Amino acid sequence: MSVRHSNLLRTLAIAATVLILRESALAAPPAAEAVNLRTDDGLRLFGDFYPPKDAKSPAPCVILLHMYSSNRLAWEPLLEPLHDAGFAVLTLDLRGHGDSATTETAKRVEERDPKIFAEMQQDVRAAYDWIAARNDVDRARFALVGASVGCSIAIQYAAADRSVDTLVCLTPGMDYLGLDSAADIKQIQGRRMLLMATEDERAACDELARLNDGAKVRLLKGKAHGTHMFELQTGAVAETVEFLSKNIGPESRQPVYGSINKNIYHAPDSEWVKEISPSNLRVYSSAQEAESRGLRKARSTGPNDRRNAAQRGR
Repeated sequence: MSVRHSNLLRTLAIAATVLILRESALAAPPAAEAVNLRTDDGLRLFGDFYPPKDAKSPAPCVILLHMYSSNRLAWEPLLEPLHDAGFAVLTLDLRGHGDSATTETAKRVEERDPKIFAEMQQDVRAAYDWIAARNDVDRARFALVGASVGCSIAIQYAAADRSVDTLVCLTPGMDYLGLDSAADIKQIQGRRMLLMATEDERAACDELARLNDGAKVRLLKGKAHGTHMFELQTGAVAETVEFLSKNIGPESRQPVYGSINKNIYHAPDSEWVKEISPSNLRVYSSAQEAESRGLRKARSTGPNDRRNAAQRGR
């Protein structure tokens, strides 16, 4: 082989290697943005935010809620697939866990104090407030994924916040650490959810699905709990991403607005929308979606409209 030919082959090999590395870099999710937020009861929480792959339009968003005695790093196998599917992703260390733990909250978690797990609703609310303030996120397409007790926290939150479009629960339970998922799941209307577990822990999935027509059960082979199912290589990651992508819905053309504290919705041009505080404001993809979740259309478009209607009724 001539020196010239050898140099050519070497050049081609280097170019191919550079191309492979470049493609790998493009396939990987972007570096996480550090998240530092505060709950209503004064706790500081930490997490990571992965911006959407396509910055041209607001992306659907998903918040990931880890297991007991775990942390946000457990979601690593899911991050790149969600990013490739077009999601903006927020992982959070819940109070008493990971970087969010203090001496007091860590002790309460270790002692399995049921009150601290009920208080984690404030963690999800703070996470929602943080992600909802971003311009690259579509608030009308919002999902939750939980593992083990994270499922219970997600279900309880979705029962109160009807803007949650879909949920995936990895090994849900009926009453993990004092949280009554059986009661909470009955309050969820008009949403699809995936309940996933291995065969040995199917009982809670089957019972929760019996209580809610929107729930689908997916059973995996082997034995693993929560995010440990990702290690089985039996499709838990693919199932999660596929379900979220299918049920989050397309970008909305006719969104409507409501308050987390009310059961009515408003058109975008309604004066009432301006009266809702940013933390209480919720977005639905359409009037039909809002109504499927138990909301009704507001009877007036604002204070002036209401006064005029009252005068006409005299």
